[in-house]
Amino acid sequence: MTKAFPYVSSFNDRHGKRRYRFRRKGYPPAYFHSPFGTKEFEREYAAFLEAEKPSVGAGRIRPGSVSDVIVRYYSDTAFQDLKPATQNVYRGVLERFRKTFGDDPIARFDAGHIQSLMNKWRHKPHAAARLRKLLAQLFIVARRERIVPGTFDPVKDTRPPKAEGDGYHRWSEEELAQFEAKHPLGTKPRLAFALLLYGAQRSADVRFLTHKAIADDRIRLKQSKTSNSVDVPVVAPLREALDAGPLGDVFLMENKDGATFTAKGFYNMVKRACIKADLPHCSAHGLRKAAARRLVDCGCTDEEGMAITGHKTVREFRRYAGDSGNAARADSAMAKAYGKEVSNPVE
Repeated sequence: MTKAFPYVSSFNDRHGKRRYRFRRKGYPPAYFHSPFGTKEFEREYAAFLEAEKPSVGAGRIRPGSVSDVIVRYYSDTAFQDLKPATQNVYRGVLERFRKTFGDDPIARFDAGHIQSLMNKWRHKPHAAARLRKLLAQLFIVARRERIVPGTFDPVKDTRPPKAEGDGYHRWSEEELAQFEAKHPLGTKPRLAFALLLYGAQRSADVRFLTHKAIADDRIRLKQSKTSNSVDVPVVAPLREALDAGPLGDVFLMENKDGATFTAKGFYNMVKRACIKADLPHCSAHGLRKAAARRLVDCGCTDEEGMAITGHKTVREFRRYAGDSGNAARADSAMAKAYGKEVSNPVE
């Protein structure tokens, strides 16, 4: 066990390569994919610390049960090859499901049973869709391990509830100005706000930004979720916030103990600041959406916007940017189509 990283131990594998693993009482062991001492290693470590503890009695597993298949999935490459942060999210969903249905035979979950769960979760469509996606993974394992017949695929005959909204609220220009008016430069919430909005990166990456990552007035990082590399200039409003601080010794954003924020700690810090600014419906994630919307509104191409946000597909970038009904572009298009200026052009 290393002093800097409690619960971490190392060993040489059969090829003589040094490996590191996370072992904590009451939690399943996990192995690091990134080299020791790197920023990616620290990000994996933070995800392991934040993982939800397995249900009590999870060690007493009935063969063929939901718990049995979940444990097999955890050791499968389909799960092991995921990013640690994604593993953390998936494990949280599965452990909550396991707490209720862990002792039930997985074969009992036919299409009707699964669809009934989807119907009960209509108020949380995104959570329902994620559970359905993970149930599909469990049945792949169950079929391969011959726990259920090879033709038994009940998930394909179900549908998740339709999501009416667009996920996290995308901040408006008025809301952005309202937050800045409440939280002046030189405060930690304003620094977090600036990094999220003017850097257009995810909270998971902002939490681990170091001084080295913004050298030469550019944000250079490999995104934790997609492994995409971004190289973004530090624009004037962000430089102003960085100069005002407060900056940590190693990471730009550090908590009161001088350590990196956990995902929950960072979310709560920004959320409390939103509430103080009378914006309880706003969150850290919505700032990245506002950044994407700004890029589209100012006339950036999809490719230009994706170079900033790091999205892999045009569809995902456009989903983040949203449809703001840009009147200026509509006026320009109509002028091109009809050969004259519109009667009431937008200033």
